[in-house]
Amino acid sequence: MILNWKDEITKIDPDIKFRAHGGWLKTVEKLDKSVSNGYSLVGDFVHAGDFEEEYCEGLYLDCNKEGNSKKPQQDYRLFRFKDGKVRLLDMVIDGTKGWAPELWEAVEDEI
Repeated sequence: MILNWKDEITKIDPDIKFRAHGGWLKTVEKLDKSVSNGYSLVGDFVHAGDFEEEYCEGLYLDCNKEGNSKKPQQDYRLFRFKDGKVRLLDMVIDGTKGWAPELWEAVEDEI
């Protein structure tokens, strides 16, 4: 499916300060519980921004950084891309060191 990631995430969260201090988007293809950090959500990084991009159906994890540039707030959102639609499954706002396990249950439900 072809979509503009900035447009899609702004529809879901109109107050988001999209990529104010960086961030990334990646696929989530499997879960590796041998680690308890972001590496437990196994997948590939993909391009995302204010442009159209081709995306495959599947699970995606977005990290958006906003706020203070020295120590920005990091928000993590788990999405499902399917049938031309983007659906928010779960999120961790202002994630700290142990943010990834908070998404494990949602990932397991979708894989």
